[in-house]
Amino acid sequence: MLIFGSSVSKAQISSVKVGIYDFVDNTASEFYVLAPTVMFGYDVWKRSQLDLDLSTGLSFNRTRYNSHYHYLYMIPFMATVYYNLPNPGAKIWPGIGMGVSLLWKADQNRDFDKTHYSLAYGYHATGRLNVPLKGDLLLTLEMTYNLLIPPVMEEVNLSGMILTIGLSFPARHVNQ
Repeated sequence: MLIFGSSVSKAQISSVKVGIYDFVDNTASEFYVLAPTVMFGYDVWKRSQLDLDLSTGLSFNRTRYNSHYHYLYMIPFMATVYYNLPNPGAKIWPGIGMGVSLLWKADQNRDFDKTHYSLAYGYHATGRLNVPLKGDLLLTLEMTYNLLIPPVMEEVNLSGMILTIGLSFPARHVNQ
């Protein structure tokens, strides 16, 4: 609670990122290969060099298996604390972060005529580069390693790397 103690939040930064989800488990990477990903984030708290970012998105993959298509939908929920490394006067500045992850998965397989739903939890570590563009707009390059713990040990491990590029911008408030 000391880290998130009472202070005026100067955050309110929104982000939109696109990229790929690269599975690190051998079984998952052979079957699913890569999953296109879109992520949406919002910095809900900021204090000095620390940010608390909440993000969600969608990863999707379609694979042909036994003459049918196999569909995988993944919706990640992530809470990340970032430390923005101070770099006075630099045009590019890095940040590192870590946090907790939830991953909701829907695995639709027409061969079995059913959809398998599951929720995995885990941890992640993130590295990012912020490049200022015009005004308050930032170009963000991010790499996240997502270590997930499957709910059933026989299930395919969906841990992986999320590589994204996106834009971050301040949220506008309407003054009354």
